[in-house]
Amino acid sequence: MKSSEELNYYLIPGMGANRRLYENYQLPGKIHHLEWEYVEGAQTLADYARHAAQKIQTSNNIIVGSSMGGMMAVELSRIVRPMLTILISAPTGRHQFPISLKMLDLLGIHRALKPNALFKLSKLCDTFMGFKTTEQREMFYEMMQSNGPDFLHYSVRAVLGWKNTHSPDGAFVQIIGDRDTLFDCRKIPGSIVLQGSGHFSTFEKSAEICSIIISHTEKFR
Repeated sequence: MKSSEELNYYLIPGMGANRRLYENYQLPGKIHHLEWEYVEGAQTLADYARHAAQKIQTSNNIIVGSSMGGMMAVELSRIVRPMLTILISAPTGRHQFPISLKMLDLLGIHRALKPNALFKLSKLCDTFMGFKTTEQREMFYEMMQSNGPDFLHYSVRAVLGWKNTHSPDGAFVQIIGDRDTLFDCRKIPGSIVLQGSGHFSTFEKSAEICSIIISHTEKFR
């Protein structure tokens, strides 16, 4: 890549979130937001990735994904072959799922619930998001409300049913908070660990994460 060529950062929020998750991100290049939307016929994360990949028409791409967005980044890496994939509070595959997620998939309760019924259970996110302030919590549920029950229903099924066990194609960086109660940093070797941060690290540790991203993309500029 020539120094005059601009990097393109594609930021993907987590389940129930939107671009507000990245509102404090400042990166040396052009930032694109891949917003979630309900896609008719998409059953899996791989299905959705084929739809999302059509929105990436640039070169010199860096894909950044948080939580479910990180899982989508893994799937996108196989299609668009970015220069670098950044996973925040996200696993590289099902092999890094906690036993709780695997058990939820096995029980299959989410498959029996209608979208509106599942949406009413969304406050269970309090058990693992690790919000530090009332403002963080309110922001998260406002974002989830804007995405609606149909998308949440798809999201839960797609995440719990994710079968991938392979790392992203090409170079990648994995960032996990040391207080993340969903994905345990001790079970994710090679990850960059954020001290004092939980599953909401993408928003809470925005400045630190931007510094990490910049340090890993300097060679591309």
